Amino acid sequence: MKKKHFIIMTIVIFAFSAIDLQAQDSPNGGTIPGGGNAISDPLPWYRKGNTQSSGTVCNMLGFTNATPIRFCTKNENRMFIDTLGMIGINTTAPLQRLHVLDGNILISRSVSDELGSTNGSIYFGDVVDVSEPYGKWGIEYVSSADEGYGLNFWRPWFYGQGGGNNYLFLADSGNVGIGTNNPDAKLEVVGGIHAHSIRVSMGRGEWPDYVFGEEYKLMDLKELESYVNANKHLPGVPSSCEVEEQGDVDLGEMNAILLEKVEELTRYVIDLQKQIDEMKKK
Repeated sequence: MKKKHFIIMTIVIFAFSAIDLQAQDSPNGGTIPGGGNAISDPLPWYRKGNTQSSGTVCNMLGFTNATPIRFCTKNENRMFIDTLGMIGINTTAPLQRLHVLDGNILISRSVSDELGSTNGSIYFGDVVDVSEPYGKWGIEYVSSADEGYGLNFWRPWFYGQGGGNNYLFLADSGNVGIGTNNPDAKLEVVGGIHAHSIRVSMGRGEWPDYVFGEEYKLMDLKELESYVNANKHLPGVPSSCEVEEQGDVDLGEMNAILLEKVEELTRYVIDLQKQIDEMKKK
């Protein structure tokens, strides 16, 4: 009987030695099965905390004490989670919730989702949960003839709360659109603009003070009358047909043209006053 008990105990001890499962810090701890530091076959593994009392896996990877987690390849730190929850990629001293050192982050096209975006996006919101999984705002890169080519600042659609595209659009060309994904200038706004001040830069010699120069010749009033009757607009001023065809006007250029006409009118008035004064003398 003693010999039988000895054989049973030997088998039990051998079985536990074979799986090499060692207790860590407390009876509830666990390590990666398999001995040594070289693993030839894929192995399931976990590291549970030491506060679980039910005897089952604690559904956690990490430590309950102040110990960071390191993920390494080729004996180099690749991802590091410090004791404050800061995550470092290629750094063991992350300064923000996610700190990527000496590298880039790529966000590419994702699986199409009718509730969100068909492109890779970054989502922003005060609270992002199951009722609002896309947050309040999104930034995505789009590349198609319909959507445009560039960064789209958009509001996600979800549960009828409304949304929209192209609130701000930074095109590949460097142009910026508000309300459009195809801006044809450095800034194109589809809608109104409320500004307290707007400054328009002008090139040298474009401001019409030359009208008061001696070399500037005014058109004779009879000639001016004939021109206006024939063309229905002042000389040098774009016609309504030209504006409709072009679709817009240059504010700086238009202000200069209007000022030129005001200064010409001033000269006409001065000349007429001189003629009146001469007639009074007679």
